[in-house]
Order: sequence, then structure tokens, then C-alpha cells
Amino acid sequence: MSFIAVVSAVFADSSMMPSPAASMGGGMGSAGASMAPSAGMGASMAPSGAMNPDGGSGMMAMSGPDLLPPVVTWIWLILLAFVLVFHCSHFLRMGGQHRWFHASHILMLVSMLYMYASMEYKWKWLSHSLQEWIFILTSLAIVIWMIMRIAKKAPFSYLWILALIMQAAMAYMWMPDWVAVLTWILVAYYALETLAWLFGLINDTKGKGAVGPGDKSAFVALAHPSVLANVSMAIMAASMAYMFAAMQLMR
Repeated sequence: MSFIAVVSAVFADSSMMPSPAASMGGGMGSAGASMAPSAGMGASMAPSGAMNPDGGSGMMAMSGPDLLPPVVTWIWLILLAFVLVFHCSHFLRMGGQHRWFHASHILMLVSMLYMYASMEYKWKWLSHSLQEWIFILTSLAIVIWMIMRIAKKAPFSYLWILALIMQAAMAYMWMPDWVAVLTWILVAYYALETLAWLFGLINDTKGKGAVGPGDKSAFVALAHPSVLANVSMAIMAASMAYMFAAMQLMR
């Protein structure tokens, strides 16, 4: 594919993937309500028997319960906005790996806020394919950085592995086609991560969180072992588990 074709695909309108508002009825309708997907969405994206009453393929009905009524959507928006402020404050005050680590969370939070809001307000400001490519590229950047660190025998915190999983999961979240088994694995993973943060089980400040060869005493610890920090990380993980479950059930 030519460079121009790739750029066109990235910045094209969200025809590559039905918008969350379209595929989920804005998150507000009843479980049996019909809704129109974004332009270019084929009938294969609709669940079985999801055609509109007149037999056309331009309508898709939700196949499961609507887990994103207005009150739930607003709760997630408020919680994620709180966490975004928390990470932005750390991004501004800290440097080095800490700044990049918080930058990855800020990117995820902005995208999740947009996704939850688009359920309610049917926003189409950002191309879904653009967001997909952003998280693919950030995932690749983290992988390359990890490989370079291993080659230099410079250990890194295992929290970077969690950050990598988060970036890859966000790329998957914006993809047009999902694999149900993988989606439920992600739901279970983020449910467990939520509990791990809440119970203080994720902590690399005790000198045992280094990954890779080399002097493990010199790695940079990224965790902030405080109730506020752990709760903020738990909210992020829980928001992803909930979104994956909600969207999978509504497909």
C-alpha cells in the first residue's frame, strides 16, 4: 500500500469502524432498539437477525443489554476526568521515565473519555482508525524501547509491561472487528488488575520489580504507593474492563 493510501486510511472518517454511539445506540436506547452504523459498515458487522424491519442491511440491533445508560456514562466520565487531572499533575512535575509513563496513561484517558462521551453525544470528531493507529504506534514504541533496554542490559520496571498491554488493548478497542474470546480475556484481566491496584499488590518500589538483565538495583521504579495513586490506577483498569464488557454484550 502506498504512503498516500495509508495516510488517507488513517485520517479518513470513521467508516473503518462503527462509532461507539452508532454500534451501541448512543448508550441510551433500550436493549432492543435499532440503530444505524457509521457509513461503510457492512451487514457482516451486525449480529444475527439484526436487519432492520424493511430487510435492509443498514440497521443493526443490539443483541444484549445496554450497560451504558446516561447515569453510568456520566459516572465514568467524572471518574476518568479526575484520574486525568491526577496524571497530568504528575506529568508536569516529573521527568524521565515517569513522564513518559504518565503520558501513556494520559493518552489512554483522553481516548476513553472520548469513547464514553461519544456513547452519550454521538461525537465524531476523531477518526476511529486514527485512534487505532495512534495506539498501535505507541505499543510499537514501547516494545522497541524495551528491546533496546534489554540489549543494553538496563532493566526496566514491570509496570512498563502493564502500560504496553494497556496501549495494545486500546488499539484493539478501536478496531472494527473483535474476537469474543479475546475480549472476555481482557475483561477478566482488567478486573484482576483493578483488584490488584486496590489491594496494593502492584508495587515496584520494593526493589523486586525489575525486568531484563543487568544491575537490577538501578532500574527506575514507577509506582506511587499511595491510596490516591492506587485508586486512580484501579479506576483506569475498571473503566476498560467495563467498556469491553459493555461493547461486547451489545454486539
